[in-house]
Amino acid sequence: MDSTGEWWLIGIILAGGESRRFGSQKAFHKLDGQPFYRRIARVMEASEQFSRIVISSNTTIADHFEGYPVIIDHDCYINHGPLAGIYAVMETCPADAYMVISVDTPYITTAAINVLAGEYKGNLTVYKDNIQIHGTIGIYPNDLKPTIHRLLDEKRLAIRNLFTEDTKYVNVTQVPGNWYANINTPGDLAAKKAGELDDRTNNR
Repeated sequence: MDSTGEWWLIGIILAGGESRRFGSQKAFHKLDGQPFYRRIARVMEASEQFSRIVISSNTTIADHFEGYPVIIDHDCYINHGPLAGIYAVMETCPADAYMVISVDTPYITTAAINVLAGEYKGNLTVYKDNIQIHGTIGIYPNDLKPTIHRLLDEKRLAIRNLFTEDTKYVNVTQVPGNWYANINTPGDLAAKKAGELDDRTNNR
């Protein structure tokens, strides 16, 4: 909360992966005429939930993003995954909390963002279905920063290491559609466009 009493939520687009399975940098792959990262950013803007939107990325592609600040992982945590990206933004951009959205999820909707924000009550809050937890679609409170720092130093890099009994899980069924589809390969994208990508409808 700033000096005016305004609550600050920063949006982070995680776009620091190597995209090996996709074959090219998926952040810049166009969907409906827009690169993945810009499509996600526009949806985030439309939700009107964020004080600021930033991109977490790496030095190799940082200069190719347009329109949004790019935060680079600290040198000591290069190639340390999403936790390194979240930590770098927390260190650079003070806020009450941070909503993380992976660039792998270009079908995210304003409804999904608004539901997640509405469910947030101060604890780590993430989406899940009956098969997996979607840790890179979640809200991370600023008070997790020391824990993230420790996990990075210990090389315990999986996001699940942050989950505790206090973590709040929001079922993806609260928002209609397969908006949370994770696009890792060109085949995933083609299947999603064709309506063939399994949305776990029977497993949620």
